[in-house]
Amino acid sequence: MTVPTTLQKVVADELLDVIRTKFDLNAASKIEVSSIEVDRVEHKIRIEVLITTTERPEALAKGYFGLTGKVREALGSEWSGFFPVITPQINSGVHA
Repeated sequence: MTVPTTLQKVVADELLDVIRTKFDLNAASKIEVSSIEVDRVEHKIRIEVLITTTERPEALAKGYFGLTGKVREALGSEWSGFFPVITPQINSGVHA
């Protein structure tokens, strides 16, 4: 298998869009991808997501269900041999 060299900014932006859409939090919430690391040995893509929100944990859990599949779709066929490991870091409360 030929391994892509980097996750292009376009793909990273698509990942963020997919994650934001999947969580569907209130307008005061903020979601950002804090890091993306490609592990070529284990064929994993580690994605850390920082979420700042006042939403209840149930809302976050609902958004997390099925997220891996959506992220795999956004990665496209070029990254199909890699498994996305998505780790959310959650800050309760909204900061001005």
